[in-house]
Amino acid sequence: MPDELLPFGWDERVAALFAGLDVPGAVPGRVSRVDRGSCLVVTDDGVVRASPFGAVARQAGLSGVPATGDWVAVLGGGGDDTGVVAILPRRSAISRKDPDEQVTAEQVLAANLDVVAVVCALDRPVGQNRIERMLAAAWESGAAPAVVLTKADLAPNLGQAVAEAQAAAGGVDVVVTSAVAGDGIDDVRALLRPSRTLALLGPSGAGKSSLVNRLVGDEVQPTGAVREADARGRHTTTARRLVPVPGGGVLLDTPGLRSLPLWDAGSGVAAAFDDVEDVALGCRFRDCRHEQEPGCAVRAAVDGGGLDGRRVESYHKLLLELDALEVRRDEQARRAQGRRGSKLLSEVERLEGRRDR
Repeated sequence: MPDELLPFGWDERVAALFAGLDVPGAVPGRVSRVDRGSCLVVTDDGVVRASPFGAVARQAGLSGVPATGDWVAVLGGGGDDTGVVAILPRRSAISRKDPDEQVTAEQVLAANLDVVAVVCALDRPVGQNRIERMLAAAWESGAAPAVVLTKADLAPNLGQAVAEAQAAAGGVDVVVTSAVAGDGIDDVRALLRPSRTLALLGPSGAGKSSLVNRLVGDEVQPTGAVREADARGRHTTTARRLVPVPGGGVLLDTPGLRSLPLWDAGSGVAAAFDDVEDVALGCRFRDCRHEQEPGCAVRAAVDGGGLDGRRVESYHKLLLELDALEVRRDEQARRAQGRRGSKLLSEVERLEGRRDR
Protein backbone atom coordinates (compact mmCIF):
# COMPACT_ATOMS: atom_id res chain seq x y z
CA MET A 1 0.00 0.00 0.00
CA PRO A 2 1.64 3.30 -1.08
CA ASP A 3 1.84 5.23 2.22
CA GLU A 4 2.32 8.64 0.60
CA LEU A 5 -0.89 8.21 -1.38
CA LEU A 6 -3.12 7.27 1.57
CA PRO A 7 -3.85 10.91 2.52
CA PHE A 8 -4.88 11.52 -1.10
CA GLY A 9 -7.56 8.82 -1.08
CA TRP A 10 -5.72 5.67 -2.20
CA ASP A 11 -7.98 2.69 -1.46
CA GLU A 12 -8.71 -0.87 -2.55
CA ARG A 13 -10.73 0.29 -5.58
CA VAL A 14 -7.86 2.38 -6.96
CA ALA A 15 -5.35 -0.36 -6.14
CA ALA A 16 -7.40 -2.91 -8.10
CA LEU A 17 -7.71 -0.57 -11.10
CA PHE A 18 -3.99 0.08 -11.15
CA ALA A 19 -3.19 -3.62 -10.79
CA GLY A 20 -5.25 -4.24 -13.93
CA LEU A 21 -3.00 -2.03 -16.06
CA ASP A 22 -0.39 -3.57 -18.32
CA VAL A 23 2.28 -0.85 -18.13
CA PRO A 24 5.58 -2.31 -16.87
CA GLY A 25 7.58 0.10 -14.75
CA ALA A 26 4.75 2.59 -14.22
CA VAL A 27 3.91 3.90 -10.74
CA PRO A 28 0.52 5.08 -9.47
CA GLY A 29 -0.23 8.68 -8.58
CA ARG A 30 -2.96 11.26 -8.22
CA VAL A 31 -3.00 14.48 -10.22
CA SER A 32 -2.82 17.34 -7.73
CA ARG A 33 -2.69 20.17 -10.28
CA VAL A 34 -2.91 20.62 -14.05
CA ASP A 35 -0.89 23.28 -15.85
CA ARG A 36 -0.42 24.00 -19.53
CA GLY A 37 1.26 20.96 -21.07
CA SER A 38 1.98 19.12 -17.82
CA CYS A 39 0.61 18.24 -14.42
CA LEU A 40 1.84 17.68 -10.89
CA VAL A 41 1.30 14.10 -9.73
CA VAL A 42 1.58 12.86 -6.15
CA THR A 43 3.34 9.48 -6.09
CA ASP A 44 4.75 7.31 -3.33
CA ASP A 45 8.15 8.87 -4.08
CA GLY A 46 6.88 12.44 -3.82
CA VAL A 47 5.46 14.95 -6.28
CA VAL A 48 6.62 14.69 -9.91
CA ARG A 49 5.87 16.78 -12.96
CA ALA A 50 4.61 14.61 -15.81
CA SER A 51 3.38 15.37 -19.31
CA PRO A 52 0.29 13.84 -20.91
CA PHE A 53 1.43 15.13 -24.31
CA GLY A 54 5.11 14.16 -24.55
CA ALA A 55 6.84 11.24 -26.22
CA VAL A 56 6.29 8.87 -23.29
CA ALA A 57 2.53 9.49 -23.31
CA ARG A 58 2.30 9.22 -27.10
CA GLN A 59 4.24 5.96 -27.16
CA ALA A 60 1.91 4.51 -24.52
CA GLY A 61 -1.13 5.60 -26.54
CA LEU A 62 -2.60 7.72 -23.75
CA SER A 63 -6.29 8.35 -24.32
CA GLY A 64 -7.77 11.57 -22.94
CA VAL A 65 -6.38 14.43 -20.88
CA PRO A 66 -6.02 14.14 -17.09
CA ALA A 67 -7.91 16.46 -14.76
CA THR A 68 -7.12 17.43 -11.20
CA GLY A 69 -8.12 14.51 -8.99
CA ASP A 70 -7.48 11.82 -11.59
CA TRP A 71 -5.64 8.65 -10.61
CA VAL A 72 -2.97 7.98 -13.22
CA ALA A 73 0.01 5.79 -14.09
CA VAL A 74 3.31 7.63 -14.47
CA LEU A 75 6.35 6.33 -16.32
CA GLY A 76 9.83 7.81 -16.53
CA GLY A 77 12.92 8.57 -14.55
CA GLY A 78 12.11 12.19 -13.80
CA GLY A 79 12.55 15.40 -15.71
CA ASP A 80 11.30 15.91 -19.25
CA ASP A 81 11.01 12.18 -20.00
CA THR A 82 8.35 11.58 -17.31
CA GLY A 83 4.89 11.09 -18.74
CA VAL A 84 1.33 10.15 -17.84
CA VAL A 85 0.72 6.84 -19.61
CA ALA A 86 -2.77 5.91 -18.36
CA ILE A 87 -5.77 7.50 -16.67
CA LEU A 88 -7.70 5.18 -14.38
CA PRO A 89 -11.51 5.06 -14.78
CA ARG A 90 -13.20 7.89 -12.90
CA ARG A 91 -15.87 7.21 -10.31
CA SER A 92 -17.16 10.77 -10.67
CA ALA A 93 -16.32 13.96 -12.55
CA ILE A 94 -17.71 17.46 -12.66
CA SER A 95 -17.84 18.94 -16.15
CA ARG A 96 -19.04 21.97 -18.04
CA LYS A 97 -19.35 22.95 -21.65
CA ASP A 98 -16.14 24.61 -22.75
CA PRO A 99 -16.76 28.36 -22.16
CA ASP A 100 -15.25 29.11 -25.58
CA GLU A 101 -18.37 29.86 -27.63
CA GLN A 102 -16.59 28.66 -30.78
CA VAL A 103 -16.21 25.17 -29.30
CA THR A 104 -18.88 22.62 -28.38
CA ALA A 105 -16.90 20.27 -26.18
CA GLU A 106 -16.78 18.95 -22.63
CA GLN A 107 -14.32 20.41 -20.14
CA VAL A 108 -13.68 18.21 -17.09
CA LEU A 109 -13.03 20.44 -14.09
CA ALA A 110 -12.21 17.76 -11.52
CA ALA A 111 -12.38 13.99 -11.09
CA ASN A 112 -12.93 11.32 -8.44
CA LEU A 113 -14.92 13.47 -6.04
CA ASP A 114 -17.03 12.27 -3.15
CA VAL A 115 -18.72 15.58 -2.38
CA VAL A 116 -19.18 18.74 -4.47
CA ALA A 117 -19.86 21.75 -2.27
CA VAL A 118 -21.48 24.75 -3.91
CA VAL A 119 -19.97 27.74 -2.10
CA CYS A 120 -21.98 30.95 -1.74
CA ALA A 121 -20.90 34.05 0.20
CA LEU A 122 -23.41 35.79 2.48
CA ASP A 123 -21.85 39.27 2.26
CA ARG A 124 -23.79 39.79 -1.00
CA PRO A 125 -27.27 38.86 -2.28
CA VAL A 126 -27.78 35.11 -2.51
CA GLY A 127 -27.71 34.02 -6.15
CA GLN A 128 -30.44 31.40 -6.09
CA ASN A 129 -30.23 30.71 -9.84
CA ARG A 130 -26.46 30.27 -9.58
CA ILE A 131 -26.87 27.81 -6.69
CA GLU A 132 -29.39 25.79 -8.72
CA ARG A 133 -27.13 25.74 -11.78
CA MET A 134 -24.12 24.56 -9.78
CA LEU A 135 -26.19 21.96 -7.96
CA ALA A 136 -27.39 20.56 -11.31
CA ALA A 137 -23.73 20.13 -12.34
CA ALA A 138 -22.90 18.64 -8.93
CA TRP A 139 -25.74 16.09 -9.11
CA GLU A 140 -24.65 15.14 -12.64
CA SER A 141 -21.06 14.55 -11.51
CA GLY A 142 -21.94 11.41 -9.57
CA ALA A 143 -20.72 12.93 -6.29
CA ALA A 144 -22.93 13.96 -3.38
CA PRO A 145 -23.90 17.65 -3.51
CA ALA A 146 -23.83 20.11 -0.62
CA VAL A 147 -24.21 23.86 -0.17
CA VAL A 148 -21.71 25.78 1.96
CA LEU A 149 -22.55 29.36 2.89
CA THR A 150 -19.53 31.48 3.88
CA LYS A 151 -19.00 34.87 5.56
CA ALA A 152 -21.98 34.47 7.87
CA ASP A 153 -20.42 37.18 10.07
CA LEU A 154 -20.89 39.68 7.21
CA ALA A 155 -24.49 38.81 6.27
CA PRO A 156 -26.81 41.87 6.44
CA ASN A 157 -29.77 39.57 7.20
CA LEU A 158 -28.50 36.09 8.01
CA GLY A 159 -31.88 34.42 8.51
CA GLN A 160 -33.29 35.63 5.21
CA ALA A 161 -30.12 34.73 3.28
CA VAL A 162 -30.04 31.20 4.69
CA ALA A 163 -33.74 30.74 3.89
CA GLU A 164 -33.17 31.82 0.28
CA ALA A 165 -30.23 29.44 -0.07
CA GLN A 166 -32.25 26.57 1.39
CA ALA A 167 -35.08 27.27 -1.05
CA ALA A 168 -32.63 27.00 -3.96
CA ALA A 169 -30.93 23.93 -2.50
CA GLY A 170 -34.03 21.78 -2.92
CA GLY A 171 -33.39 19.63 0.15
CA VAL A 172 -29.60 19.43 -0.19
CA ASP A 173 -27.73 19.95 3.11
CA VAL A 174 -26.83 23.61 3.72
CA VAL A 175 -23.88 24.41 6.00
CA VAL A 176 -23.47 27.95 7.33
CA THR A 177 -19.88 28.99 8.06
CA SER A 178 -17.65 31.86 9.08
CA ALA A 179 -13.92 31.39 8.54
CA VAL A 180 -13.27 34.36 10.83
CA ALA A 181 -15.35 33.12 13.77
CA GLY A 182 -14.84 29.42 13.08
CA ASP A 183 -18.57 28.74 12.87
CA GLY A 184 -19.57 25.67 10.84
CA ILE A 185 -15.99 24.59 10.15
CA ASP A 186 -16.48 21.26 11.93
CA ASP A 187 -19.61 20.64 9.82
CA VAL A 188 -17.57 21.10 6.64
CA ARG A 189 -14.80 18.92 8.07
CA ALA A 190 -17.40 16.20 8.62
CA LEU A 191 -18.04 16.17 4.85
CA LEU A 192 -14.41 15.15 4.35
CA ARG A 193 -14.42 12.07 6.52
CA PRO A 194 -13.55 9.29 6.12
CA SER A 195 -10.88 9.97 3.45
CA ARG A 196 -13.27 11.76 1.11
CA THR A 197 -12.44 14.26 -1.61
CA LEU A 198 -14.46 17.46 -1.31
CA ALA A 199 -14.51 19.94 -4.20
CA LEU A 200 -15.33 23.59 -3.53
CA LEU A 201 -17.22 25.19 -6.40
CA GLY A 202 -18.17 28.85 -6.57
CA PRO A 203 -17.41 32.32 -7.95
CA SER A 204 -14.40 34.47 -7.08
CA GLY A 205 -14.69 36.09 -3.69
CA ALA A 206 -16.96 33.38 -2.30
CA GLY A 207 -14.46 32.61 0.47
CA LYS A 208 -13.26 29.22 -0.78
CA SER A 209 -9.57 29.90 -0.09
CA SER A 210 -10.27 31.24 3.41
CA LEU A 211 -12.30 28.11 4.10
CA VAL A 212 -9.42 25.91 2.89
CA ASN A 213 -6.96 27.73 5.13
CA ARG A 214 -9.24 27.35 8.13
CA LEU A 215 -9.73 23.62 7.52
CA VAL A 216 -6.03 22.97 6.99
CA GLY A 217 -4.95 25.22 9.85
CA ASP A 218 -2.39 27.08 7.76
CA GLU A 219 -2.22 29.75 5.03
CA VAL A 220 -1.93 27.29 2.16
CA GLN A 221 -4.05 29.39 -0.21
CA PRO A 222 -3.73 33.14 -0.85
CA THR A 223 -6.79 35.25 -0.13
CA GLY A 224 -7.82 38.65 -1.44
CA ALA A 225 -10.30 41.41 -0.75
CA VAL A 226 -13.63 41.73 -2.54
CA ARG A 227 -14.23 44.87 -4.62
CA GLU A 228 -16.76 47.08 -2.85
CA ALA A 229 -18.21 48.42 -6.12
CA ASP A 230 -19.63 45.13 -7.38
CA ALA A 231 -18.89 42.58 -4.58
CA ARG A 232 -16.73 40.59 -6.97
CA GLY A 233 -13.63 38.79 -5.84
CA ARG A 234 -10.26 38.58 -7.50
CA HIS A 235 -8.83 35.27 -8.72
CA THR A 236 -6.50 34.42 -5.83
CA THR A 237 -6.67 30.71 -6.70
CA THR A 238 -5.29 30.25 -10.22
CA ALA A 239 -5.52 26.47 -10.67
CA ARG A 240 -7.50 23.54 -9.33
CA ARG A 241 -5.41 21.97 -6.59
CA LEU A 242 -5.63 19.04 -4.17
CA VAL A 243 -4.98 19.88 -0.51
CA PRO A 244 -4.88 17.11 2.15
CA VAL A 245 -6.58 18.07 5.40
CA PRO A 246 -5.15 17.09 8.81
CA GLY A 247 -7.38 14.43 10.30
CA GLY A 248 -8.36 12.98 6.93
CA GLY A 249 -9.80 13.95 3.61
CA VAL A 250 -8.72 15.97 0.60
CA LEU A 251 -9.94 19.39 -0.48
CA LEU A 252 -10.06 20.34 -4.13
CA ASP A 253 -10.04 24.12 -4.33
CA THR A 254 -11.03 25.62 -7.67
CA PRO A 255 -10.53 29.07 -9.20
CA GLY A 256 -13.63 31.22 -9.14
CA LEU A 257 -15.98 30.25 -11.96
CA ARG A 258 -17.20 33.13 -14.09
CA SER A 259 -19.59 30.76 -15.84
CA LEU A 260 -20.76 27.17 -15.61
CA PRO A 261 -22.44 26.22 -18.90
CA LEU A 262 -23.96 22.79 -18.40
CA TRP A 263 -22.85 19.65 -20.24
CA ASP A 264 -25.01 16.50 -20.49
CA ALA A 265 -26.73 17.50 -17.26
CA GLY A 266 -30.29 16.32 -17.90
CA SER A 267 -30.36 13.97 -14.93
CA GLY A 268 -28.59 16.60 -12.82
CA VAL A 269 -31.28 19.18 -13.57
CA ALA A 270 -33.96 16.60 -12.77
CA ALA A 271 -32.30 15.86 -9.41
CA ALA A 272 -31.78 19.53 -8.55
CA PHE A 273 -35.45 20.25 -9.32
CA ASP A 274 -37.03 17.03 -8.11
CA ASP A 275 -39.88 19.03 -6.55
CA VAL A 276 -40.82 20.42 -9.97
CA GLU A 277 -40.35 17.02 -11.61
CA ASP A 278 -42.61 15.33 -9.05
CA VAL A 279 -45.42 17.82 -9.66
CA ALA A 280 -44.95 17.50 -13.44
CA LEU A 281 -45.97 13.84 -13.19
CA GLY A 282 -49.52 15.13 -12.76
CA CYS A 283 -49.57 17.07 -16.05
CA ARG A 284 -52.15 15.95 -18.61
CA PHE A 285 -49.55 15.65 -21.38
CA ARG A 286 -46.28 13.80 -20.97
CA ASP A 287 -44.44 16.35 -23.13
CA CYS A 288 -45.94 19.34 -21.29
CA ARG A 289 -43.69 22.42 -21.41
CA HIS A 290 -45.46 23.92 -18.36
CA GLU A 291 -46.34 27.09 -20.25
CA GLN A 292 -49.88 27.39 -21.67
CA GLU A 293 -50.84 23.72 -22.03
CA PRO A 294 -54.21 22.66 -20.58
CA GLY A 295 -54.05 20.43 -17.54
CA CYS A 296 -50.56 21.59 -16.53
CA ALA A 297 -50.00 20.58 -12.92
CA VAL A 298 -46.86 22.72 -12.61
CA ARG A 299 -48.62 25.97 -13.59
CA ALA A 300 -51.48 25.06 -11.26
CA ALA A 301 -49.04 24.52 -8.40
CA VAL A 302 -47.37 27.88 -9.06
CA ASP A 303 -50.74 29.65 -9.15
CA GLY A 304 -51.78 27.90 -5.95
CA GLY A 305 -48.55 28.68 -4.11
CA GLY A 306 -47.31 25.09 -4.01
CA LEU A 307 -44.29 25.83 -6.21
CA ASP A 308 -42.06 28.89 -6.38
CA GLY A 309 -42.52 30.57 -9.76
CA ARG A 310 -38.93 31.80 -9.75
CA ARG A 311 -37.69 28.26 -9.26
CA VAL A 312 -39.82 26.96 -12.12
CA GLU A 313 -38.43 29.69 -14.40
CA SER A 314 -34.88 28.68 -13.41
CA TYR A 315 -35.75 25.06 -14.24
CA HIS A 316 -37.07 26.11 -17.66
CA LYS A 317 -33.96 28.16 -18.39
CA LEU A 318 -31.61 25.25 -17.71
CA LEU A 319 -33.69 22.86 -19.83
CA LEU A 320 -33.68 25.33 -22.73
CA GLU A 321 -29.91 25.64 -22.40
CA LEU A 322 -29.53 21.87 -22.62
CA ASP A 323 -31.84 21.77 -25.66
CA ALA A 324 -29.72 24.43 -27.38
CA LEU A 325 -26.55 22.49 -26.53
CA GLU A 326 -28.01 19.35 -28.10
CA VAL A 327 -28.83 21.27 -31.28
CA ARG A 328 -25.28 22.60 -31.48
CA ARG A 329 -23.83 19.14 -30.94
CA ASP A 330 -26.03 17.69 -33.67
CA GLU A 331 -24.94 20.43 -36.06
CA GLN A 332 -21.31 19.82 -35.19
CA ALA A 333 -21.73 16.08 -35.80
CA ARG A 334 -23.38 16.72 -39.18
CA ARG A 335 -20.56 19.03 -40.24
CA ALA A 336 -17.98 16.46 -39.18
CA GLN A 337 -19.85 13.75 -41.07
CA GLY A 338 -19.96 15.98 -44.15
CA ARG A 339 -16.21 16.57 -43.96
CA ARG A 340 -15.58 12.84 -43.63
CA GLY A 341 -17.88 12.18 -46.61
CA SER A 342 -16.10 14.79 -48.75
CA LYS A 343 -12.72 13.35 -47.84
CA LEU A 344 -13.89 9.83 -48.67
CA LEU A 345 -15.35 10.97 -51.99
CA SER A 346 -12.09 12.72 -52.90
CA GLU A 347 -10.15 9.58 -52.08
CA VAL A 348 -12.49 7.43 -54.22
CA GLU A 349 -12.15 9.84 -57.14
CA ARG A 350 -8.37 9.81 -56.73
CA LEU A 351 -8.25 6.00 -56.82
CA GLU A 352 -10.59 5.82 -59.79
CA GLY A 353 -8.39 8.33 -61.61
CA ARG A 354 -5.38 6.10 -61.04
CA ARG A 355 -7.28 3.02 -62.28
CA ASP A 356 -8.40 4.83 -65.47
CA ARG A 357 -4.81 5.66 -66.26
